[in-house]
Amino acid sequence: MKPVAPSRRPPWAMTTRLIVLQLLVLVVLLGGALVTLYYTIASHLEGDNLEFLRTQTAVLSHWLEHLPAPPGAPTSEQLERNRLLTTLPEIEVRVLQSGGGVLLEGRPDLTPPVTAFPAPGAQPKTWLSADHQRYLLNTVWLHTAEARPGQFLQVAYSVSDDDTLLRHLRQRIGLVFGLVVILSGILTLLIARGVFRPLAQFAATAKRVHASQLNSRIDETVWPVELTPLAREFDAMLGRLDESFGRLARFSSDLSHELRTPINNLRGEAEVTLSRPRSVEEYRRVMESGLEECVRLGRLIDTLLFIAKADHPAEGIRRRRLDAPTECRAVAEFFEVMTAERAITILVRGAGPVHCDPELLRRALANLVDNAVRHTAPGGRIDLTVRENAGHGTEIEVRDNGSGIRADNLPRVFERFYRSENSSDQTHAKSGFGLGLAIVKSIMDLHAGKVDLTSAPGSGTSVTLFFPAAGPAEDDRNVI
Repeated sequence: MKPVAPSRRPPWAMTTRLIVLQLLVLVVLLGGALVTLYYTIASHLEGDNLEFLRTQTAVLSHWLEHLPAPPGAPTSEQLERNRLLTTLPEIEVRVLQSGGGVLLEGRPDLTPPVTAFPAPGAQPKTWLSADHQRYLLNTVWLHTAEARPGQFLQVAYSVSDDDTLLRHLRQRIGLVFGLVVILSGILTLLIARGVFRPLAQFAATAKRVHASQLNSRIDETVWPVELTPLAREFDAMLGRLDESFGRLARFSSDLSHELRTPINNLRGEAEVTLSRPRSVEEYRRVMESGLEECVRLGRLIDTLLFIAKADHPAEGIRRRRLDAPTECRAVAEFFEVMTAERAITILVRGAGPVHCDPELLRRALANLVDNAVRHTAPGGRIDLTVRENAGHGTEIEVRDNGSGIRADNLPRVFERFYRSENSSDQTHAKSGFGLGLAIVKSIMDLHAGKVDLTSAPGSGTSVTLFFPAAGPAEDDRNVI
């Protein structure tokens, strides 16, 4: 059994993306700033507490340097000092003998046990009581003149108030952070809806455009700067579609006309012939006439198929390096009979190679020469001139001194089924389908070349084919 492909998740809406990205940026920046601020404050408080502990330890050790140790009961001076030690805010003091005996204790209920303190001279350390009260502990030797050897001082400093302050600070920071993120999400949603509202209006405007209303345009001046290029390109697309639909409509009309004429001729002749008995010669004449119409229809269908393939090439064209004058002379020889009947001279001049498909080149030249012959009066002349543009390509010009084309007809000469009406020989002019120049244009598009046409009534017509030069590795291979 063929495994079922997992369904593709639908893409997120742009509003959702904007909100998520905005919140991510806010979380990173604001969260980083608040965390940095908190740890900066906490670090400063911890540093101040350690400095205060060291200072108090130094002061107390200096104060206790003359403490006597009589064998009897404590003196009044000792009792006063003990009382003063019990009044120190957030500080607890203990003096011990190295053997473990307690010589002096500020309060009998001193919270940190003796074993919790660091060794004398070591770095202060932190201790947490059972009721979650935090202390900074420090121990120093008493090296005074009257102090007995082996005595050391233990000082405990309560920093629970600072911890409470930091806890409240964390709560406030969390509350502010949450409120800012929520408000930012709401504001971003409102802003995103306002920002993307023109897109919704743009879609509504585009929705009103139909195949029958391609002449409608979106005014680019009413949109934001970011949407102006989109509106401009959309209008340009509508213009191209309108032009394409117009050409398609004209093409359909012209094609119907071209097909209707020979079909009506065939039907009419068949109906007339079958209306009564005819002789063998009459039947033969009707069949020959029908065969001519069938040949005409076949040529039309082949031409249309060629244009359709040229518009959507499924295979490449085989380009070769050819001698352009040789190809021109071959086409001229093909038209010798037609030109001889009309006393028209064809001259081939110039030299140079051309990189193209041989069959397509000859078909393009044949169409141009055929048009030139049809629109040139008897006794006229047709020139085929080859010009090589070194490094760029080769031009082949087909020029005649025939009737020419009016200026108002020039923009449409490459349209399919278009035929100029100012020919010197209407019989020859009307015998074609009006597809010759359309085929030439398709062939040049396949070669990535150009075709230019200039003409004036009474002065003839000039058509120039430009074939680009071959690339370093393009000889004798298929190229689209």
